Amino acid sequence: MEIIQLSNRLVEYRKSNNMTIKEFSELSGISTALLSQLERGVGNPSLSVLNAISETMNTSLSSLFEEPVVLENLVRRSDGLSTIVYPCRDNLEFQLLTTRTATLNINLVRIVFHAHSETSYQPLGKNISDDVIHIEKGNLTVQTDDGKSILLKKGDTMRIPPDLRYKFKNISVHNVVMIFATNKLEVR
Repeated sequence: MEIIQLSNRLVEYRKSNNMTIKEFSELSGISTALLSQLERGVGNPSLSVLNAISETMNTSLSSLFEEPVVLENLVRRSDGLSTIVYPCRDNLEFQLLTTRTATLNINLVRIVFHAHSETSYQPLGKNISDDVIHIEKGNLTVQTDDGKSILLKKGDTMRIPPDLRYKFKNISVHNVVMIFATNKLEVR
C-alpha cells in the first residue's frame, strides 16, 4: 500500500474544503493524531480507518491510492511525433498519434499518402474489429478486392469491417492525409 498517495489525498481534500484536521476528525470519527500521522506519510491505517476516510471524502477506497491525473502526461505534443517511412511502403508516411495504455486500446495514426500511389490489398491494420479512416486532406479511393470502389473526400469517414480486403488509391497529384484508427496495428 502506498501511503504517500493517501497522504496527498487527505491533505488535498482538507485544503480544497477549507477543513482543519480536527474538523475532518469529527466528520470521520478518526483521531486527530492518526490523521496527522497519515498526512505525514507515517502510520498504518486499518481497513475500517480507510473506509471512514473514503466515506468522509465521498470517494472509493481504491481512489485513495491512485496517482493523480497529470494533464501534461495525457498529451502527445506535435513536436514529439516522429514520422516513419517504411522502405517497402515509401508511398506512405506514418505518425502514431496515441500511446497505448492499460485503458486505451486503440491506435490513432496520421498517414500521409503520396500522390499517384496505391497500397496492396493487405490492410494497414490486421485485427478482429472494425478500423476507421477519416480524410483530413485530399481525395482517396478505397477499392475492395472484388473491384468495387468508393471515393472519399476531405472530411469523410469510413468504417472498415475486419473481413473486408481493400486497398487505397491516390490518383491525384497531391498527397492525401488521413487518420487511421485501429485496435491493433501491424504495418507490413
